[in-house]
Amino acid sequence: MNFEICVSTPVDVAIAQEAGADRVELCGHWECGGLTPTSASVRASASIGIPVRALIRHRAGDFIYNASEKKLMIAEALDCLDAGAEMIVVGGLDESGNVDEHLLEMLCKKISSDLIVFHRALDVSKNPLESAKILQDFGINAVLSSGGAPAAGLGLGLLRDLSQLGMEVIAGGGVRLEDVTTLGQVGVEAVHASC
Repeated sequence: MNFEICVSTPVDVAIAQEAGADRVELCGHWECGGLTPTSASVRASASIGIPVRALIRHRAGDFIYNASEKKLMIAEALDCLDAGAEMIVVGGLDESGNVDEHLLEMLCKKISSDLIVFHRALDVSKNPLESAKILQDFGINAVLSSGGAPAAGLGLGLLRDLSQLGMEVIAGGGVRLEDVTTLGQVGVEAVHASC
């Protein structure tokens, strides 16, 4: 199982690497749940030598975005990849609480689906398992999820279902050391923690 640490500065990235992390997810502004890092921060972090995934989220709040916001998200994603991020972590929902297929179409026109992780917007979607199937239709096979629960250790059923569907599941949200073995047993590929 891989160990992914959520970080917000290149200093954090260096500490995560020294501590033995397999990769990091880089974001800014932890106080509001994380926002898109600057391309300079991505570039400096990527130069450290550990794989960097960049969160793409330009504002706090819900995951329902208008047309202008979606264009900004595409631009931010391209900037982060150009700056050295190995993948982007992104998500969006429509007004009905389903995965935003228009956003996915926009993303997949510009970015290979292999470079996209769908984040915890999945957990608050109307039907997370059906949402995952839509992601697969777009070729997106990686998800960051708590299993729809307040903490990943409580969402084992959905995490197992996502894994059995063939998704690369990264368990995130309240991950505790004592949960790691059980998460692995349900097919989780990586644990994501801020430490």
